[in-house]
Amino acid sequence: MATGSVKRNGSTSINFNGNGKRTFKEIRKDILKSLSNGQETINHISNETDINWKTVENHLIYLIGRGLVSEVFSSDYVRIFELTEEGKDYVLSEFPQKRVLDNKLINNRMMISKKARL
Repeated sequence: MATGSVKRNGSTSINFNGNGKRTFKEIRKDILKSLSNGQETINHISNETDINWKTVENHLIYLIGRGLVSEVFSSDYVRIFELTEEGKDYVLSEFPQKRVLDNKLINNRMMISKKARL
């Protein structure tokens, strides 16, 4: 039986494992989808995906090991992560709607650029 939940950012998550918890794969997909918007901190990812910050940190370590995410900045107080090229390719293959949105954004930017030249 599938269960559903609404996250803080308004998106929904459907869980098919029957116990109401997201699987590791679902958690990692949510983290990658969050990072598809650009560089983010662990806390921002945690808030956006409604996943505990320590869980996000542990899964980021896994995703770094798989070559999908890289840490671009680290200090005593903040760490910033982004998708690698391989991570971007994975997100586009897993979330076709993201590709459509990105293409619309690119087309809009091109139209704005053309108008600016006129």
